[in-house]
Amino acid sequence: MNPLVIRESLLPHKGERVQIKINGMRNKTEKFIGILKDIYPQIFTVETQSTIRSFSYSELISKDVEITFI
Repeated sequence: MNPLVIRESLLPHKGERVQIKINGMRNKTEKFIGILKDIYPQIFTVETQSTIRSFSYSELISKDVEITFI
């Protein structure tokens, strides 16, 4: 999948609630819910209650990060 296609698919969801699942090493995962804050050419940001986290589109392509719209 192309990063430009992913970016275009995220644009309509800006400001919506999302669930992020980060697949780590050795079957460890982290899940949190936040708001899709900003969408940039190389990354997108998600705002949680305490912080703002950024992720690259390549992380979505490699399935290191999964995003679900709530």
